[in-house]
Amino acid sequence: MDALPQTQLGSPAFIRQHYLSRSIKLYMIGVIIVGLFVSYYGIEKYLEYSDKTTIVSESEKELVSLNQTNKIEGDAYTKVQTDYKDSDESMLKELALVFPSQENYTELTKIFDAYFLENNRTNNPIIATDMQFGTPIADKSGKYNILPISMNITASEANFYKFLSYVQDSGTLSKKLRLLDLKSVQMNFAEDDTGPAGANKNKIQFRAEIQAYFQKDKL
Repeated sequence: MDALPQTQLGSPAFIRQHYLSRSIKLYMIGVIIVGLFVSYYGIEKYLEYSDKTTIVSESEKELVSLNQTNKIEGDAYTKVQTDYKDSDESMLKELALVFPSQENYTELTKIFDAYFLENNRTNNPIIATDMQFGTPIADKSGKYNILPISMNITASEANFYKFLSYVQDSGTLSKKLRLLDLKSVQMNFAEDDTGPAGANKNKIQFRAEIQAYFQKDKL
């Protein structure tokens, strides 16, 4: 290739073209550098954003999990409270039957009537008469009240002992029976000459003195 004449190398047109070409190269280099920087910065910010998005997502999942756990625990706590309340109310009702806040003459009469009706049989009798309620009195300890009860009872030997056990086992929440105490028994024996042959049995006639208990503050 032929060399340019010296006059062209130093001409203004050549100089302008030279500087323009150099400027274009520098601009392209600058664009490439800026592009690389932007790309690097963009990738870095994207990764940072991705990490933050992941953290937020995991946090949201953890929050949902905690909310579900709290709901489950809250439901369990509510159930325990409900069960405890139901159990407490049930126990209070049972206690009211066993150890009431007042004398409850009518309920006592129903209790004894139901017992004698259930256990009285032709060959195994138990019959109560002349049931009387005394005046309520305070126990010597001052912690509760006593309602005196007396009655005449005619019973077979088996039902005599069954009645004693009935009074002795009273006061338990499981049986829901009013708390009673047998204070004294005055008895005599009478020969039973009635009934079919071979069915005659000794009957026990006795007067039972019983105490029924109720709460002190209602006297």
